[in-house]
Amino acid sequence: MVEISDPVDEALALLGRVDASAADAAKAAYDALTWGEGLASISQRDVQEFLWYQLPTKWMCGLHEKVRIASSLGRLFDLVGMQRYAAVCASAVTTGILTGYDRDGYSAGLAAHRRAMRASGVEPPDVPGILVWGSMQGVEESNAFTEVSHRLELALAAGDFRPGGRGWRGRAETVAAEFLLGERPELSGESWLERVRAERLSRWTDCRGPSRRELTAEVVGQLAADAPVPADAGLRLAPVRWLLAATAADKGALLTQNGRLGRALVAEGCDRFGWLTLTPTPRSEADIVEAWTLRSMVADLRATRRRGRALLATQRGRRLAAADDATLWSAVVPALIPPDPAEAAAAEIMLLLLLTDDSPSYQGMTETIARTLAEEGWADADGQPPGSGHAGSMAGELHRRLSLLGLLADKDGFSADRLSPAGRAAARSALRAHALRPRD
Repeated sequence: MVEISDPVDEALALLGRVDASAADAAKAAYDALTWGEGLASISQRDVQEFLWYQLPTKWMCGLHEKVRIASSLGRLFDLVGMQRYAAVCASAVTTGILTGYDRDGYSAGLAAHRRAMRASGVEPPDVPGILVWGSMQGVEESNAFTEVSHRLELALAAGDFRPGGRGWRGRAETVAAEFLLGERPELSGESWLERVRAERLSRWTDCRGPSRRELTAEVVGQLAADAPVPADAGLRLAPVRWLLAATAADKGALLTQNGRLGRALVAEGCDRFGWLTLTPTPRSEADIVEAWTLRSMVADLRATRRRGRALLATQRGRRLAAADDATLWSAVVPALIPPDPAEAAAAEIMLLLLLTDDSPSYQGMTETIARTLAEEGWADADGQPPGSGHAGSMAGELHRRLSLLGLLADKDGFSADRLSPAGRAAARSALRAHALRPRD
């Protein structure tokens, strides 16, 4: 029987005959990198993570020694024919990051590490409209992240893109998207995106309190796929489209001296959408609840920015202003749930209640929201659980946004505390988007 030699052992022996100290350093680094799993277990991202994070933060030696370890590992990689990994070890980027940790401290070094990872081409990018990676990942998401990194490395090695080259980030996103969306035989035909979304949805339903657990269990089946865009989406989105159009105009939307929407624009909104006003000529958005609710919601979409006395559309705002109803609906509906964590928690519970109870009273809803928040561990600044009034205040922003877009059922000419058909579709889509968001 012919004994097959280990190329790493051979390379270390060869290096040892030239520089015994370098061979010892290379072996120590190689062992820490592979954990006995061999060369086949290594990826470029693993090498970078070791050089740019593990080595500078976990190895208790001076800068000179860390640079020497990186150089020695590079010499080992060169001897076993892994020149790309050797180049990372010997790069000015690696030396700069190691020096940055030593000279400027942990935070500066970590920031440099993250920048270098993003610029390397093997760090999985966020893919707009498909997946934003979380910094707190479950098992499936972590596995998907690793597999996408491997796919990017293969594409890089094949010359599909070159980090720093023209359009390389867009190409990397395309590679990642195709891999995430593709059916995988090793996943019984599922895609990695399906696995990640199923895991996130499962984690969202795993609640600490029994009340929320019961609600999510009743609704989770409705969130497996996104709800269809309702036929009257254009009508529901009219206020949002109107404000986006105003801010996308050449001079934007005029603001008052204290930064509120101007009188003429607010008066136009009242006339166009039937917003109730207590005065014949409202002075600004402060006088009209729908106006300041609309502005807040559009701001949460990152669609506007202020410049002097004008409210201007951002690049994203201009795209949304020109988008079709389905695209705009998909962007706006998740923003029904405000970004503030406490308001978001209350909004989720209210939407769950509205989807599971055809005729809840407002008082009954706020009491249930308060009890559910308390079970989940929410408390005020004094450590007291939220009361019904406090819960109603936290859920108020959601209620105003539902009312603004006409997503509540109409009763005797007024909005009832029930969802319209379009409102039910919006609630499902908003909850699904919130459940599938990245965890940080």
